[in-house]
Parts: sequence; C-alpha cells; structure tokens
Amino acid sequence: MGLRYLLLGLAIWAVWLILRHLIRQQRLKNTPPQAVKSVDSVQCSHCGLHLPRSEAIQQGDDFFCNREHQRLFKHRE
Repeated sequence: MGLRYLLLGLAIWAVWLILRHLIRQQRLKNTPPQAVKSVDSVQCSHCGLHLPRSEAIQQGDDFFCNREHQRLFKHRE
C-alpha cells in the first residue's frame, strides 16, 4: 500500500516538473528580445587588441590599450 502512494507521489511530481518546464518555455518564447547595447571599439596600434574607445589611450589617430604599448609604438616609428 505504501508503494502505491510513493509511485503516485512520484508521478504527480514528474507531471508538475513537465508542466513547469512547458510554462517557462512558453514565457521565454513570448518575451520580446532585448536590444543589445553597441560599444564603439578601437584597435590597439601596437598589439591589435580591440577595446572600448572609452578605455583606450589616444594619440593622434592611434589608439593603445596601455601606456607601455603607447611608449613602444613611439620607439618603433
């Protein structure tokens, strides 16, 4: 008799999990996609790393990811 209740409880639990999954999938499908914020990026003139313009060091038309690369680029010219 106790085994029947255990199996019935497991069956109810499994149905609940399946329904919860289906409801979440339906909510995700109905949610409009969020806009992705674009970041203006530049490339380090020394190593080629892409980074946000706001974090770059600018010297004329050149951009650098750190002061060391700016210094090495000056010596290369």
